[in-house]
Amino acid sequence: MTLPHIPQLSSRLKLAVLIALLPACAPLPPAPRPTPTSQEQVPVLRPVGRITFIEGPNAFVDRGNHGAGQPAQLGQALLAGDRFYTGPGTRMKIDFWNGGYLEIDENTDPSLFQDLNCLVVSLFRSGRIFVDKSNACVESLGTKSQQFSKVAYSVMPAGAYLQITVVEGEARTLQPAPATVPAGWRIDLTSRGLLGDGRAYRVPEEAIRQSIGWTQYYRNRSRSTPAPEFPLFRLPFPPALPQPQYPTPDRRTPAPGRNR
Repeated sequence: MTLPHIPQLSSRLKLAVLIALLPACAPLPPAPRPTPTSQEQVPVLRPVGRITFIEGPNAFVDRGNHGAGQPAQLGQALLAGDRFYTGPGTRMKIDFWNGGYLEIDENTDPSLFQDLNCLVVSLFRSGRIFVDKSNACVESLGTKSQQFSKVAYSVMPAGAYLQITVVEGEARTLQPAPATVPAGWRIDLTSRGLLGDGRAYRVPEEAIRQSIGWTQYYRNRSRSTPAPEFPLFRLPFPPALPQPQYPTPDRRTPAPGRNR
């Protein structure tokens, strides 16, 4: 049998066929990205607290900590990352939306941040704060601590060190070194370590009262305005850790969590 003759393609025709097949071999273009909704373009920041007391003329809020402070207003919501601060003769109180509150003395400049485990109060260069909350974290001068119940924090003159006084409950230093501070005890620390002999020490009841005496002074003079209700959302928070029972300390009793 004789096969039919198939003519060979000319080189010019081969080139034309190859060019025609090139688009079929090219990679597919990427799938178009979905257009973000308005909610995705502008994330909704939820408030972490609200200003419920202002005493004095020098209370300010710096939204987002961008260096543009505006006069604080009663009932004003505070968002995560906001900086709020007081000047001379001014004190402010913030109620947290998930319970507890924070009082700041004059010439104090903290910020609020929401961590996965607790609400973080970042205390900057100066001032005194009193935190009444079952689970809060405080950062200041390169130190970190966690508290359970009522604790007073003071940045001592010239920012030399941070002093933590536990009025009720317990506090734990996390950085630069771990230590446990029960009610009626105090600890001094810097970013380099725990001061003194490296452990907490007991203080008289009068010293405890003095550590929060400024809150009573302002509380007796301040005027409050009912703040609007917080939004209906409630984020779940981990339960507070059980508080250990401490024996009544005396001069011979070392601070818990530290060995002589």
